[in-house]
This record gives sequence, C-alpha cells and structure tokens, in this order.
Amino acid sequence: METTKWYAAMDTHSCGQPLRIITGGLPQLSGSSQHAKSLFFKRHFDSARQLLLAEPRGHREMTGAIVTAPSTAAARFGLLFLNQEGLAAVSGHGIIAAVAAWTATGQLDPSDAVNGVLIDCPAGTVTAYADCVGHEVRSVSFLNVPSFVYAKQVTVNVQGVAARVDIAFGGEFYAVVDTTAFGVEGAFPLQKLREWGRLIRDELDRQHEVKHPELDWISGIHGVFFFQRVERCDGGTPNRPAYRSTAVFAGVQLDRSPGGAGVAAHMAVLHSHGLLEPGQPVIYEGMAGAQTVGSIAEETETHGYKAVIPRLTGTAYIMGFMNFVLDPTDPLPEGFVLY
Repeated sequence: METTKWYAAMDTHSCGQPLRIITGGLPQLSGSSQHAKSLFFKRHFDSARQLLLAEPRGHREMTGAIVTAPSTAAARFGLLFLNQEGLAAVSGHGIIAAVAAWTATGQLDPSDAVNGVLIDCPAGTVTAYADCVGHEVRSVSFLNVPSFVYAKQVTVNVQGVAARVDIAFGGEFYAVVDTTAFGVEGAFPLQKLREWGRLIRDELDRQHEVKHPELDWISGIHGVFFFQRVERCDGGTPNRPAYRSTAVFAGVQLDRSPGGAGVAAHMAVLHSHGLLEPGQPVIYEGMAGAQTVGSIAEETETHGYKAVIPRLTGTAYIMGFMNFVLDPTDPLPEGFVLY
C-alpha cells in the first residue's frame, strides 16, 4: 500500500472532551513565540489538522494539540491547540490532557509535574501541576493566564429573546450566558445551545469590535459559555457554588467537558459581580457528568482591566495510540465535517 502522509497521535479525553495529541509526522515548528509557531503551522501544515480532526478519522467535536519546543527560557514545553476552525490561543482541557498524557507516558517526570511546570501557550505561559501516585495521574491543575471582563451586561437579541450577556477573556473571548435567560432550567437542549451559540456569536461580532489589549491578534468571540446554577453542596461542604456548563466554540463545536477557557471567563464574571472570592472553590459539571473545580488564585490587573488568575483542576485519560496514513488515491484527503 502506498501512502503520502503518516501521523502518530495519542488520543485522550479530559472530562469527556476528546483531544488528539499529534506525536509524529510533523517537523519542528519554527517561530520565536507560540503565536509565531501557530502561524507557521497554519501556513504549512494545516492539512494535518484537517486530516486528523475532521471525518472520517475524527468527528465534528474533535480537538487536537501539538507539543512544541518552549518559546521562553523557563518553560518546559509549548502547546498549540487545534479545533475545527483552526487554532485556539489556549485550551483548558487541552492543557489538562497534555500534562496527564505526558506524565503518564514518562515524558514528564512525575516529581516535576507535582512541583509544577511552565507551559508556553499562544495566549501566554501557564503553570500546571499534576497530582500523581507513581506515574498514575489522578488530576491536573493549572494557573491560567489573566482573565478579565471585557464588557458587562450586553444585550443580544436571539430568536425573540433579549438576553443580557457578559463578554470575558479566559484565554479566548467568550460570551457568558445564563441559560435561564432562554427559559432553560434543568437538562441542556443541546441542539438549541448549538444554534443559540452561533447566533449569539454572530450578533456580538456584528455589534462589538472585541480585541485583546495586548495580544491584538486575539479578537472576536471565540465561543459562548452557557451556565446554569445548580443546588449542590458537594459532600455537605457549605459555600461552594456549583454550575452545569458547556461551551459552543470555534463555530458550532459543543464542549463535552464543563469548559476550560470558558470556565475561566465565567469565574472572572462571577468575581466582577461580587459572587466569587479568591480561594473560594466552585464546581462545574459538564454534559458527560464529569466535574472541573475552579478557584481564583489571585487578583491582578492587566492593561487597565481588573483581572483574576483562575486555577482549574480536572481529570484526563489516555484512550489509545494511533497511526494515521493518507492513501494517494483517497478522494477525501482533507476529510469533511457534517453539521
């Protein structure tokens, strides 16, 4: 059998959200920063993203990651994050899954992972920690980039509903939306969320020019974070708010996990409204039932915005080690995605 391309990958999931880590078939990516590396990848190797994330090798909700050489002197390695639209500036479930996989396979020493490692991401450098027993990773935590509220209580009109949403940055810009604004309490209507997410994103992008104050290449609404307050006192612990959550991101991808960058954006919103204090834990439960625990590690300021450093903790698991090839006669070399 003749092949024109070959890729190796490690399939993982974090709280139910799939992540395919490309481990072979790509050269070292050039660039002095993670953003520069992402541009180099997009210019020269975006066909790998399409091939590995799209059907028939992937599926509509598949995401990916590439481990790179670090871009700063102190970092252990770098990460790039892939989705069906292109590349993201940061991914919470991507960080958690990559650290868990790298530690479990011996590429990151457990003692280093426990003490914390710096990871360069396009949105900035994060610090990640693993809770390990030997090489078994029980959970991964990370301190995210500064997260802040960009605009409060913006009105969007969607299918006859005038909903008020906050726009916040958690590594990407998210519209933060309480589902009760659409009369949703209880189970999420997934197809409706996907539809509302697309409409809200389009409406906000028409109304507002959203751009990071320093990283001006991060612009526009990346996703819509849907949340719903639920009554839970996790094992009887008082003063621990809990939310059911998901995100529609990168077009119409629907997060299976509670969210990562979206959770960070939501915590920034809660803090700005006086609903979350530093050190106070908050539980997020995703559509698959898995949970992420968040807290505010510290308050800070970034470019005139009051900001917080979110700490997120979640779980991730390796599902398999894959080899992918492309037959030169394959009529679908870039795959396809059905919506």
